[in-house]
Amino acid sequence: MHLSDDEVEHIVRRTRRTYDQYAEEYVTTTGRLEQFPGLDRELDRFFDALPSGLVLELGCGAGRDVEHLIRRGAAVIAGDLSERLLRVTRARCATSAAVQLNLLSLPFAATTFAGVWACASVLHVPRSRHVQAFLEMHRVLIPGGVVAISLKEGDAEDWMHGGRLPSPRWFSLRTPDSVVSELESVGFRCTRVLPSGRGAWFVVEAVRA
Repeated sequence: MHLSDDEVEHIVRRTRRTYDQYAEEYVTTTGRLEQFPGLDRELDRFFDALPSGLVLELGCGAGRDVEHLIRRGAAVIAGDLSERLLRVTRARCATSAAVQLNLLSLPFAATTFAGVWACASVLHVPRSRHVQAFLEMHRVLIPGGVVAISLKEGDAEDWMHGGRLPSPRWFSLRTPDSVVSELESVGFRCTRVLPSGRGAWFVVEAVRA
């Protein structure tokens, strides 16, 4: 689906408003690892693959994954569109920083991070801009840095009800092969797709060449 810059910006603004408006509900429905079977193993696999350095989480939500990575010994910068969710993360975690950001234009210098963790955040970006998001992840990673991106399998994109919030959100569903192709096109290697314990969700892991 081709979307204009104005349409993409509208999606970003509406997504931010939704998460700000329903921050309390989102914390309740997503704030614990136990609510997501297998997610702890995905986080541990990502942590174990990291070279030395800072980790960036894109879409930190209620700080659930930040907290786990910090407990494992990572230094984490948390990022999210929603300022209300960032406040929750700041209160919950001893994170290095919590930064409001847009996945399409990350406010960090090149080669800043050893790892990028993006759990259920890229799927709120229009599919036509995923390559742009992947380029930004590649840019901020050090050579040899690792990325892990979780997405939901399918071929649709639109405003949808995701089941955890009363308001629809933009979901861009993807096929694993298409994500691998795009990651490799922007310079990632050692790309692999792993199933999650959560239905149609999958995780793509890759290394910056």
